[in-house]
Amino acid sequence: MNNFGHIALAGAWLAALVGVFLGLYSTSKAASEKSGLLTRLVEGASRATIVVFIGIGSATAALIYGFLTNDYTNQYVWQFSNRDMAALYKVTALWGGMDGSMLLWCFMLALVSAVVALTTTAGTRLFGGTLAVANSSSLFFITVVLFLTNPFRAVRASFIPPDGNGLNPLLQNPLMAIHPPMLYAGFTTFSVPFAFCIGALLSNQLDNIWLTLTRRWTLIAWLFLTVGIILGGGWAYVELGWGGFWAWDPVENASFLPWLVGTAYLHSVMVQQRKGMLKTWNVALVALTYGLTVFGTFLTRSGIVQSVHAFASTDVGWVFLVYLGFIFCITAAFLFIRRRELQATARIESFVSRESGFVLNNLIFLSITFATAWGVMFPVFSEWLTGTKQTVGVPFYNAVNVPLFLLLLGLMVVGPMMGWRKSSIQSVGRQLLAPLISALAIGALLIWSGVTSFYALTAYCFAWLIVVSVMLELHRGARALSPSAVAAGYPLVLKRHRERYAGHLVHIGVAVVAVGITASMAHKMEREVTLKPGETVEIGRYRLSLNTIDVEQLKNFERYFAKLDVIEAKTGLKIESLKPELRHYFKNNETTTEVALRTSLRDDLYTVLVGVEDGGKAASFKIYVNPLQIWLWIGGVIMALGTLIIVLTPKNSPVRVRHTV
Repeated sequence: MNNFGHIALAGAWLAALVGVFLGLYSTSKAASEKSGLLTRLVEGASRATIVVFIGIGSATAALIYGFLTNDYTNQYVWQFSNRDMAALYKVTALWGGMDGSMLLWCFMLALVSAVVALTTTAGTRLFGGTLAVANSSSLFFITVVLFLTNPFRAVRASFIPPDGNGLNPLLQNPLMAIHPPMLYAGFTTFSVPFAFCIGALLSNQLDNIWLTLTRRWTLIAWLFLTVGIILGGGWAYVELGWGGFWAWDPVENASFLPWLVGTAYLHSVMVQQRKGMLKTWNVALVALTYGLTVFGTFLTRSGIVQSVHAFASTDVGWVFLVYLGFIFCITAAFLFIRRRELQATARIESFVSRESGFVLNNLIFLSITFATAWGVMFPVFSEWLTGTKQTVGVPFYNAVNVPLFLLLLGLMVVGPMMGWRKSSIQSVGRQLLAPLISALAIGALLIWSGVTSFYALTAYCFAWLIVVSVMLELHRGARALSPSAVAAGYPLVLKRHRERYAGHLVHIGVAVVAVGITASMAHKMEREVTLKPGETVEIGRYRLSLNTIDVEQLKNFERYFAKLDVIEAKTGLKIESLKPELRHYFKNNETTTEVALRTSLRDDLYTVLVGVEDGGKAASFKIYVNPLQIWLWIGGVIMALGTLIIVLTPKNSPVRVRHTV
């Protein structure tokens, strides 16, 4: 299958090149002046885009087939798989290393580009330019795969190895079968708004059509990236055994940066659609979002940062920097060329207005982006300037970003209360009065219960304000539609304003996530202890008793597992038993932990078997109690559900694309 994979990649590369040429030519005046030529060029670019997907899809299927059939003539298959791995992890091994992960990126990118090609209307310069940009993105990544990180290299040996090295044990987790594809789907789908944006600049069709066409794509990209980040936090939580879900790791941050800017764009684009403002700003945000996905790829593949998620140091990082520079230079050039067409048709009239709220929202998001990017790159800059690599840790990120996130939560409360164009402080105050009184009561109750941290109190009160404000708005809307039977008005207002309240649902999800993050970090309890069978340890409302320590040998690894009886400290009643594991993988000669969790709406009891001592007569544990941890995952589901509702909500009037040339 190695030769087939090479041929499929080469065919996709040629098709992408043809797609770029035809798409660019369709934006020229010469193409529009000849009858029917523009339509034929755009149709040709569409077909080329589909051929790219067929080629990349065939190559991806060939590599998966190699994993499933243990084809150790392929160097990549030999390196990241072995016969004892489950079929799920053999498929997961596709993105277990750099070469396969780049092929997966190409596959996702070709897939979304093909969907664009199949759903666009032929005969317009806008779509021609869009397909040119989409194919240029595919061309770059296929070039990297074909010439620099080809996963179809043959093993350089005179015999076929009988078995492979196996996948990194940390990646042999069901979440890793979903997390990377979701992230890559988010990254690559953000290429679609970028393609439409540059296509609009190329064709000089800079009305709101390209915004309308890309809004759903942007929401889908944001949805994928949100789910991917949450799944990544879940993987870190259950696999790394440190009791947390986010450590401001450089590669975690690399996925977070485009999410921040993409979120800012989703808010600011509404100002352009309604008021004709922020046109240049939105173009810059689209380009920056896509550029940051490429920057994240550079971070994980250059070896420039140290991370449990990063691939080994390679010599391909410079390629992504060159491409990143190309993206920003092209965008800057078009912003200059089209500066007159991008001039705003209105101005912000009042600081107390929805427009100014969105601008402030964007400034906060970009401040968090800058602070996070600075933290990621600070070790690199310090080494360049001083010769010594200095790092920044969790305290830096928390000190800078926590206050900014609290400002965002506060803005989520006040922003929806402000009207477009101009509002008054008095009207906002009247709407805010009842929620604010209830929030002060909640704050007093929390202080009485022992919560004294300013940041924690602020986060809880803002989260409460967000939920209460949405509920009150819904109640007012229902009462307006059905004064005599308010309960009957709720479904009416939700149906009539489905997209608005779906957006509010996303905000409620953010509030729930904020509560989960705050509680699990501010009120975490942890213990390190060594126990012998029959001994107990108490933490929070739990008492844990070590029952047995056992060992079992399986095909791929040997595991030690301890049986811990969980007892409620107050009543002495046994709740359940937990079995944390310590695994030693034979092929990799690596040891990993498998945590055991007891999850409830109130807290997580998180146990880690750190080591076994005295020939199995004693065991060392790390034990954590993470309050309200599950609400982080519940909030993520609410955010995803709200976004999905917006994506599936049909517009009141269909978009009519003008076939201008």
